Amino acid sequence: MISQGLTRFFAVDLVTIIIAYLLIYFGTAGAVIFAIGQGFLIDTFSSGLLGLFTLLYLITFLSIKFGALFFELESLRGQIFLIFIAVFLKEIFLIAFLKAFAMEIFISLTDLLSFVTSALFSGLIAPLLFLVFNQISRLLSRKDKEMSYNG
Repeated sequence: MISQGLTRFFAVDLVTIIIAYLLIYFGTAGAVIFAIGQGFLIDTFSSGLLGLFTLLYLITFLSIKFGALFFELESLRGQIFLIFIAVFLKEIFLIAFLKAFAMEIFISLTDLLSFVTSALFSGLIAPLLFLVFNQISRLLSRKDKEMSYNG
């Protein structure tokens, strides 16, 4: 079993949501730099396989970027669907890479169900978080303008 507890069913993948947000509002360069940087940080501070999370977040970025060719990432349905697919693929690739490197890992039906529900919750919460990020961006932009007028 991968992890214990009921919380794994309701886990939200914030990094994937941020990657998608950055792809929309800051373009490919901003999103890919964040994805690689976040993966590198996780690899650095974890005791797992070096480069594993960098590769996983790069795959996550590529799945969102490729999916955005077919689904509109700016739309509500597109955000939900693409985040769902990206989170689910990230979990599947994580298991595949761990199995490929001969790590003893057992995946139960409950684990697969937790992957699906986690991906679903991530997809459903993404549009709300996009709104929150936009409000924070507007607030910071307004503060920046006020500072430039005063200084």
